[in-house]
Amino acid sequence: MAMLLLVGIMGGGAIAGAKTKKGKASFHGTIHIAGVASLTGSYAFLGGPILGGTKAAAYLINKAGGILGKKLVIDPVDTKGDPADAATALQQEISINHPVALIGPTTLEIHGVEPIFTRFHIPDGWQGGTPAFVHNTNPWLWRCNPSDTQQTVAMAGYAVQKKYKTAALLFTSAPAVQSFEPLIQSAYTKLGGKIVASEVVAPGLTTYSSEASALVAKHPQVIFTQMTTPSAAVFFKNMESLNLMNTPFIGSTAMATSTIISAIGPSVSKNAMVEVQGSTALSGAGKQFAAAYKQVTGNSVQSGANFAYDCTIAFALAMDKAKSTNGATWNRDVSAVSNAPGIKVTTYAAGLADIKRGKKINYTGVSGPLTFNKYHNVNGPWSVVRASGKATGSVSLIKTITVAQIVKYQQGKTKL
Repeated sequence: MAMLLLVGIMGGGAIAGAKTKKGKASFHGTIHIAGVASLTGSYAFLGGPILGGTKAAAYLINKAGGILGKKLVIDPVDTKGDPADAATALQQEISINHPVALIGPTTLEIHGVEPIFTRFHIPDGWQGGTPAFVHNTNPWLWRCNPSDTQQTVAMAGYAVQKKYKTAALLFTSAPAVQSFEPLIQSAYTKLGGKIVASEVVAPGLTTYSSEASALVAKHPQVIFTQMTTPSAAVFFKNMESLNLMNTPFIGSTAMATSTIISAIGPSVSKNAMVEVQGSTALSGAGKQFAAAYKQVTGNSVQSGANFAYDCTIAFALAMDKAKSTNGATWNRDVSAVSNAPGIKVTTYAAGLADIKRGKKINYTGVSGPLTFNKYHNVNGPWSVVRASGKATGSVSLIKTITVAQIVKYQQGKTKL
């Protein structure tokens, strides 16, 4: 059975580009990419942006004629935030739709799906942050977002810019969060900051009043946080009722999702916290991405969606360059279409046009330069954002932290 599945997956060679009729593409078949993400349950706030970003990319890819003349179809694969559920769901997806690539999942489920996509030679655009893959050696795994080591450096760097000399840590004791605490502590103290308090709260409790009081009692100048949605909703409600909202928060990418902003309360989030998320400010295609995301989801861009979007487009361009949807063939071309040198392109349509002309391209995505190192990891700029206060849970840009600034912070060249 496995061999039959493998044959199905590996099929698909060069196909002529789609013809157009009155401005609309006329496709010659379909190909499938699976959006592997937690779409239900406590971690749905992480999975929604992955699927939305992937669908936004597919919308623009198909608008430009598809991949090798084929229409790209995105299959939602719900992992439920669990590695075992993820493995079962992915096996079913492979047996039915034979996806040529995967986008997702997060750190929560990667160990459940990695053996599967590795066995079937399906390239995976992973969306996780754990530093465990900083020296990844799996040729089928591509991390299209910077690791948590870089995100925490950006958070600590912003605190330094604001001259916050003391900080507290607030995290939920969940698998996706546990690795984050030591990283932010290391990044902040390296820059001269001092951690004065730390609270790791159990998820699902009905009150965190004692934890909130203990945290603020140490008088930190800022609180670094990453929490699950239910915990964040309760914790900030407790903070309000106890009149403890005077200390500013710096949240991770997860805290910038509309789900968490809405759970906390848009006005509360706006007044209490800024978040650090992957930047879309430096790309000329940002407006096109935002419009496509709105078109396919009905919502404004959610934190983390840009990474899934860029991964999907990079994979599609790699297939175009290789003239094949066979993963074993096009996998090696992901770096070829993303890394310098080459003509800088920021959209799928532009990249496809240059590939057809035989040009070497350098795709620069809405999350910044998608330059993969030998471990299939990338660096990127970061945006500091704040909730707009609107019911949609949207955010507005405060400033951008560049890759060059991240490097300086990592080297400890800028300190309090």
